[in-house]
Amino acid sequence: MVTGGNGFIGAALVKRLRRAGYKVSIFDLPKHDICKYDQVDKAVKKVDIVYHLAAVADLNYAREHPQETFDVNITGTNNVALACAKHDVLLNFTSTCCIYGNQKKHPSNEKSLPNPTEIYACSKMAGEYIVLGLAKLFGLRYNIMRIATTYGPGMRPALAVYIFLDKALKNKPIQIHGSGRQTRTFTYIDDEVEGMARFVESGVQNRIINITTEEEISILACAEKSLELCGKNKNKINFTEDRPGQIFKEHITARRARRLLNWEAKISMDEGLKRTLKWMKKNQDLH
Repeated sequence: MVTGGNGFIGAALVKRLRRAGYKVSIFDLPKHDICKYDQVDKAVKKVDIVYHLAAVADLNYAREHPQETFDVNITGTNNVALACAKHDVLLNFTSTCCIYGNQKKHPSNEKSLPNPTEIYACSKMAGEYIVLGLAKLFGLRYNIMRIATTYGPGMRPALAVYIFLDKALKNKPIQIHGSGRQTRTFTYIDDEVEGMARFVESGVQNRIINITTEEEISILACAEKSLELCGKNKNKINFTEDRPGQIFKEHITARRARRLLNWEAKISMDEGLKRTLKWMKKNQDLH
């Protein structure tokens, strides 16, 4: 079962698992609600493995709606984890590389002390502790997947890569918060869901694993690549005040994923942007 299976990453994961021959059910709004334990319990007891992706995932929305974010990302995760522990169902919990925040040493790895800087990451870290706590108390079988900022076909319009390409296509200025020197490990959707699928295919349990590219790209470079790809000028970039809770450097190792899952990201940012642009031109109203 995939919670949040109708979302950007969830839908891609469902397709990947079904192609591999797995029978996959989707638990998602509006029919299902992870904040309602009875619904969760009834669904979980019918399956062998749960991928828990349902969440408030937009950083800006989370900052503006902290109570809803905590209700969904913490209470909802607690409901899923409790049901999995009760029915002895393996839980693959989707966390985020954002929990590393601003680190003094790089690259960040799974042993780095979390240092979340905003509401979304804090709620995900709380979810991790719920999973780890239930594992110790009730023997919950789990994995924690710390995934990177994901982009590609099907992505939400609120994500930076979508915004940059959309603005470039419409010949409108791109706005960057702060200096633009802050870096991210943008990971293409096909790579991301391949890594996530490897958890069930590898049989790994009770591990925390980063699922991310190791290609570190600045926000400014991402914007410039988007403009270049669309044949626009670099002077169409404007800078504004920085976001609260800004992560200034995101450099994360996927060494554990290579060792335990035999996985690593293969699609470069340049290639991923080309594929994403092709999808946007074909599927979105950009004119």
